[in-house]
Amino acid sequence: MSHSWALDHVPASQAPSGLRRLHQHLKDKGWEITSYREGTKGKGKDWDLFAKRDDGDGTERMSFTWFPDREYFLGGATAPCANDPAWKKGDFGPSGDDQTPPALGPHNGS
Repeated sequence: MSHSWALDHVPASQAPSGLRRLHQHLKDKGWEITSYREGTKGKGKDWDLFAKRDDGDGTERMSFTWFPDREYFLGGATAPCANDPAWKKGDFGPSGDDQTPPALGPHNGS
């Protein structure tokens, strides 16, 4: 499962300090910071923060990017949402690939 979002009109007076606090908060909560880059003047001035954690049921990932020239903040999150309990590591194909939904038909009133 994944979810993307964006905020417009995020000024330089708010975004850098917010990203720094978020970076520290995620580290304090046990997230692995896979990439963190504070923007610089000129080329490559965007700010990026990428984090992940594995809670034993799958890996969650989050990403945050701030574009100062547009005052635009972009984020996303991915997480496992369901799995086939019969699927084992090493099985061919994604979990649930061999599942077939039940046939649908008219409701019989029971």
